[in-house]
Amino acid sequence: MSLYLMLAALAIAWCVVYLVLKLVSRKTGKKLENITIYPLFLMLRTKRVVEPLDRIAGRYPRLWDVTARLAIVTGFGMAAFAVYILANNLSTYLFRPETVSVQNIVIPLIIGVTIRLEHIPYLLLAFGIVLITHEGMHGIIARREGLPLKSAGVFLIFILPGGFVEPEEKAFREAEPDKRIRVAAVGSFANLVVGLFVVFLMMGLFLPYEGGLYLVETREDSKIPANEVIVSVDGIPVNSLTLTRNITLGEKIIVKGLRDEYVFEIREEYVGRELPLGVLVSSLGARQVDYFYPLRIGNLDPSAVYTIHKTLNWIQLVSLGVAVFNMLPIYMLDGSIMLASLLEKITKDQKKIKATVLTAAALCITLLLAN
Repeated sequence: MSLYLMLAALAIAWCVVYLVLKLVSRKTGKKLENITIYPLFLMLRTKRVVEPLDRIAGRYPRLWDVTARLAIVTGFGMAAFAVYILANNLSTYLFRPETVSVQNIVIPLIIGVTIRLEHIPYLLLAFGIVLITHEGMHGIIARREGLPLKSAGVFLIFILPGGFVEPEEKAFREAEPDKRIRVAAVGSFANLVVGLFVVFLMMGLFLPYEGGLYLVETREDSKIPANEVIVSVDGIPVNSLTLTRNITLGEKIIVKGLRDEYVFEIREEYVGRELPLGVLVSSLGARQVDYFYPLRIGNLDPSAVYTIHKTLNWIQLVSLGVAVFNMLPIYMLDGSIMLASLLEKITKDQKKIKATVLTAAALCITLLLAN
């Protein structure tokens, strides 16, 4: 509840800051340069990043050229993959509902609804990394292609960060279609590379199986403290495969954790009863749990291991998600620029191009909403 109050206080602070800045601006008659602010929205612009991007683009030019060409191939491939995932999911929902699993679920990121409040720090860090790599690569390739940059900046929608690299609109619009395709494609390509790198990093750091249940939160009367990992109950390993398994209650239950071992006396009237392992864990004081993946090497504290795994998991999840779905040909996404630019290489009829892009966008939005 304290986190909800903190978010509410932050929302009020947003509105207060907005009103104060508006009053100051009216009294002084001066507009805030490079700053745009509305309730729950802040945008900062700067031209200072253009020179560093020029220096980076000037180094290893062959590397950037190869990267841009690879980005085109992977970009159209990710667009096709995204459409396939959404269409296949919809087909599964409609015609094979009994086979629906977690792999078929498409969930929007809504803080407090689909995203737990305690996950916000992980989410913000992941968005920050996606922002830097995505927009940074846009800027590097734009300068490599000789396109002038108007500005770059960051924005904040309540607590969710975003970013942009803003090329000169006329120069970008009049640039060759190939140049626009390369600039549009490299943002998602950078996210794809980061996401895959983190996936392989996790495979190298962590064992590929669950080593127990991590107690994120426990009740006040729990004998097992939070941040402990329940490895086994009466010798039965605790993981996603065994949580639904029934366990017969004896006179005592021995819970083995990574830090300690816990013994619980069972009341006589409950001896001999059967309970699913997950229900038993909950009855022992667990309020919120998560699966725990052990490190391959080292002996870090369980809370540190859990935090590292959670951080990396969010980075790969957001990076790969943005990489793939940003390639859908929907307005405001890079996939729309790529499709329109590709069509310009085939035809100069702007009405046909616009109609095709709008049709593709409508189909993709329909697929997203249906999922």
